[in-house]
Amino acid sequence: MQQPPRETDVFVAGGGPAGLAAAIACCQNGLRVVVVDVCRPPIEKSCGEGLMPDAVAALRRLGVRISPGAHSPFRGVRFHDAGVSAEANLPNRNGLGVRRRALHEALVSRAGEAGAALVWGARVNRISEQGALVDGHLVRCRWIVGAEGENSAIRRWSGLHDAT
Repeated sequence: MQQPPRETDVFVAGGGPAGLAAAIACCQNGLRVVVVDVCRPPIEKSCGEGLMPDAVAALRRLGVRISPGAHSPFRGVRFHDAGVSAEANLPNRNGLGVRRRALHEALVSRAGEAGAALVWGARVNRISEQGALVDGHLVRCRWIVGAEGENSAIRRWSGLHDAT
């Protein structure tokens, strides 16, 4: 496992799409960023991603490029269940259907280009006023982003799990 830097501006727990997008945006604004995830890329999940037009625009602003052939545009959505369906077309712009693996690879690549320190295969043990403890090593930071999903330890440790 690669050791994280001892100090950073922003510490991001979670190297999925939300954590990597946050890291890229922070780097674009001149902040030093460390991303830590217990998994190693590319992180594959059984779900794909249907990116709506605003998400496609946000990825462009972040400089994320998804490889040609790794996505398919769509103009609308349709839901069908038990003989009932509902559909809607997207006004003016297309969305993109992207395999989760391709999206993750593009985000990892761009985060590295932007200057984020990416630490894979490491576990966040706890957080404190000084920063985050990663596999027993303190990473001092000004801000902590909890982007590790619905069972977020960061949210729980910070007392935000009860806030709805």
